[in-house]
Amino acid sequence: MWFRSNRDGYICGAYARHGKKACTAHTIKEDFLKETILDDIQTLIQQVDTEKYIKKMERKSKSTKSDSQKKINKINKQIDVLKNRKRKFINLLADGIITYEEYQESIEATNKELTELMEQKNELLTLMESEDVIETIEKLKKELLQFLNFDELTGDILHRLTNRIEVKEDGTPIIHYRFATPKIE
Repeated sequence: MWFRSNRDGYICGAYARHGKKACTAHTIKEDFLKETILDDIQTLIQQVDTEKYIKKMERKSKSTKSDSQKKINKINKQIDVLKNRKRKFINLLADGIITYEEYQESIEATNKELTELMEQKNELLTLMESEDVIETIEKLKKELLQFLNFDELTGDILHRLTNRIEVKEDGTPIIHYRFATPKIE
């Protein structure tokens, strides 16, 4: 947490509240911080615009969808096995091999497994539906361009953009933004 000082900059919140016992007096000039943030946004927009970046995002998306589909297929097979097991329990009960209590316990355990598998499957299906690379890139560009339309990055906008700012001993800022940037691995 950073507090605005009366010197056109920010000081460490822990230092402002608790003094030297909590932290050293890290400071950062507001102009330098604004310039750094605008540079970061412009760099990100340039990155998002490149064909290479878009192709990487598409490959990552296809890979994620493929992995998800493989997991769904595996879950479907497990669901089929559990359904067959339930039918076998009925036969075991009918043949008098297991008691009704054993049947109930087995069915409850199998139903619990089925429920967990169905939840996993639904999560994967939701993930696959929400994985639209082009839409994600366009949304990110739109958010970033919205901030670049300002002639000046005001203190209010700076606070809306950033989640947290750390400043190293040498004055180098580490900025944690509120907006999510797509990760490429």
